[in-house]
Amino acid sequence: MRQGWEILPADTAESLSSRITDAFQRRHDQCFHHSQAAHPGLSIELRELQQYPGWWLGHLLTPVALYRICLPTSLPDAALPADWTAVEQQSTPCSGLGPLLPLRIPKLIGQAHLQYLPELGHFLLQPEVQSLLRYPDADAVFAAWGQVTSFRKMTRMKLEKQQQCDRRAFLRRILPVDK
Repeated sequence: MRQGWEILPADTAESLSSRITDAFQRRHDQCFHHSQAAHPGLSIELRELQQYPGWWLGHLLTPVALYRICLPTSLPDAALPADWTAVEQQSTPCSGLGPLLPLRIPKLIGQAHLQYLPELGHFLLQPEVQSLLRYPDADAVFAAWGQVTSFRKMTRMKLEKQQQCDRRAFLRRILPVDK
């Protein structure tokens, strides 16, 4: 049963971007403004917001962490945990990351944490970079994450190439070669 999800109506990337950054700015001001984990030189920033089937995905920088944000545009194929209805979450506005949900989301590797904000409804966050105090600015945070994704992409390409070589070697052993 998938009842209880609060989903935003379809939106444009520009208006959704504004809604996301405004909502997270209010949340930061209310919950994390004086946190020692918050980077005082970073502001809320959303980059690469794109629409995929069933989802809006982007990279959300907050003074606390860089996240992959996933906003559903249709009802996800997972039940909400019992204590994650909109009403229950409105009474705990400063909660940390919610439970992990095993959803298939395009372009997302691994799972993401359920979240709720009244301005955004239910959505998911996947932490990408934490402990931001060592970075001088937003560009440095995004550059660090870019290095991680480049490394992952190269590793995947090497694995795929190795699998192709392994298949060829296997086929050469079992199939006769005409001379």
